[in-house]
Amino acid sequence: MKNRLAAIRDQLRSSYWFIPTVLAVLAVLLSILTIQLDETIDTRQGWVVGLIYVESPEGARAVLSTVSSSMITVAGVVFSLTMVVLSLSSQQYGPLVLGQFMRDRGSQFVLGIFTATFIYCLLSLRTIRGNEDSRFVPTISVLVGLGLAITSLAMLIYFIHHVSESIQSTSIIARISDHLLDNIDTVFPEEIGEEREIMVNIVPPDIEEQFNREGVEITAGKSGYLQRIDDETILRVAQEYDVILQLTLRPGQFLSNGDLLLRTLPPERIHNGLYNEVQKAFILGKSRTQTRDVEFLFMQLSAIALRALSPAINDPYTAMMCIDRLGQALRVLLNRETPARYRFDEENRLRVVASPLTFAELLGAAFDEIRRSAQNDIAVNLCLLHVLEGLARHTKRPDQLHTLENYARVVYEQSYSESTAGYDVDQLVQIYTRIQQVIHNRRERLT
Repeated sequence: MKNRLAAIRDQLRSSYWFIPTVLAVLAVLLSILTIQLDETIDTRQGWVVGLIYVESPEGARAVLSTVSSSMITVAGVVFSLTMVVLSLSSQQYGPLVLGQFMRDRGSQFVLGIFTATFIYCLLSLRTIRGNEDSRFVPTISVLVGLGLAITSLAMLIYFIHHVSESIQSTSIIARISDHLLDNIDTVFPEEIGEEREIMVNIVPPDIEEQFNREGVEITAGKSGYLQRIDDETILRVAQEYDVILQLTLRPGQFLSNGDLLLRTLPPERIHNGLYNEVQKAFILGKSRTQTRDVEFLFMQLSAIALRALSPAINDPYTAMMCIDRLGQALRVLLNRETPARYRFDEENRLRVVASPLTFAELLGAAFDEIRRSAQNDIAVNLCLLHVLEGLARHTKRPDQLHTLENYARVVYEQSYSESTAGYDVDQLVQIYTRIQQVIHNRRERLT
């Protein structure tokens, strides 16, 4: 249930209607409150006379009409500017980064403030009466309307500054990088039960073969991208039905109706109740999300770098900024424990065999496409080697060191060719030699 609520929250955060709707409802409530105050407080007496008193119904109508008409006009302009920014960003940086703009709360609040001011003034305007039988001028409501208009003007100035800043490549890359680091804190380590280091040794050595030979497959009931796996539900179901579940999927993968979700052992304990419970633990959607899908955020930074390296743009400096940010995220991962493959319950019984992301897979997701597109770009390849050198200096695990060694060799070999200038060759050889020395020193220190 917690993950489902989190999925709904993510969808609302990425929508342009939720915050404006909330602010519109608050505007309705505020109009009701101020009208009640106008009906109960005599604003013609006391210190408020010179400050807020409006005697003429025509004057009050003119003020509220002007504010409401201008607000809806500016709201349309803000919406148009937002669409232009989304279109330009999609062309410049690729469609994968549009989610970052859709999640931008600044633009959502600006649009909501203008909409709320329009609704407030419209509702306050209908209460003004100036005929002979009944006369009512909502003085406090007019003052609040003017305050909202001034606030909206300040928000318009903020919006212009915010848009001009948010479309810069440095801002986009930094925003995606910050989100990636936040997700790494959330996802690593994975919370599916608890790992018992002492119990891992008693896991049956042929458990994988047992799943392949005897495991009962549970398949997806619909199609879509796997957005979340409800970890708590998976562990609870495994305990409740006394089974072992083998997860073969990770958030971000696409499933068609009938594709494998997981396998279960032993087969004699499987029935319809377990099928239904397991289906509820997998949350599918129309697209990949930016929460709990670390690989997708790596892909977003990689996509910006690929656009920058394309012949139409030819901006290697933006690509190198993306490489630096990807290296920063990978360095954080070096200091995190790899999510355990085998998960145990409180009674030290094996319940879940997970399929966690490995460092090698994330390294490939970060740099593979960049490396392939930058075969003839010495500056980008040198930047890649510099990042790999920094990662090698901070790694504490032999398997990660081996992965970095192999990857550095691939980058070096694809960069070195007979047509490479002598100065560039010297730089490549120098940094690759340094990487080999760093890896050799780290390996000796770890053994």
